[in-house]
Amino acid sequence: MNIELVRITDKPIEAMELAASNCYDSKPSTTGKIVDKCIKSGHTSITEFSNFHFHIEGISRVASHQLVRYRHASFAQRSQRYCEEDDFKCVIPDTISRTNYISDYLDFMYKAKQLYKNLTEHGIPAEDARFVLPNACETVIDISMNLRELMHFCNERLCNRAQWEIQRIAQLMKKEVIEQVPQLEKYLVPKCEINPDCPYCPEEKGCGKYDSLEEIYKKAYSSDEVSE
Repeated sequence: MNIELVRITDKPIEAMELAASNCYDSKPSTTGKIVDKCIKSGHTSITEFSNFHFHIEGISRVASHQLVRYRHASFAQRSQRYCEEDDFKCVIPDTISRTNYISDYLDFMYKAKQLYKNLTEHGIPAEDARFVLPNACETVIDISMNLRELMHFCNERLCNRAQWEIQRIAQLMKKEVIEQVPQLEKYLVPKCEINPDCPYCPEEKGCGKYDSLEEIYKKAYSSDEVSE
């Protein structure tokens, strides 16, 4: 898997500060002070003034199908209709590579590759031969997200309960962003840490890192009763 941040809005913090300052008739800062206040208050529309373009290689079609669920993003993906996949590479989950089924897995991929090749060599167009390609087939995709959608993406996919491949994609996307704009690190967090002063797990079945709101309130009420 390889992820590259190929283009970002010039001076993204200042771009958001300028937009936010118009709302409050204030002077934009270079530190992101107004942006921070807006995000903490839930006024996240100003984060749409910063955009990030990623180039991603070596992920499975499984992962790409999860990526394209994000409606407020733009995607350009390698076409299996026009690009021949007779020598495709595949992603192998660790849970399979560590078992005796790995040989069966690789054999299945080899057979899919051979069948695809046979079909195209006998005149079947790539757009129809691709029906035999597995979800494990590697793909290439470009993604453009504004900060608002990137925050939402990280909130959902940095969660410990996210599927491992999409979670890794989110980790690498975050890494690319904070290398260029370190001020954004505090916003690109799993949803349990959106409110750092009071983290809690919103999932029905959490990973155990944080209590749910229900558990937090139960403990609070229980301690109140004890103190009385």
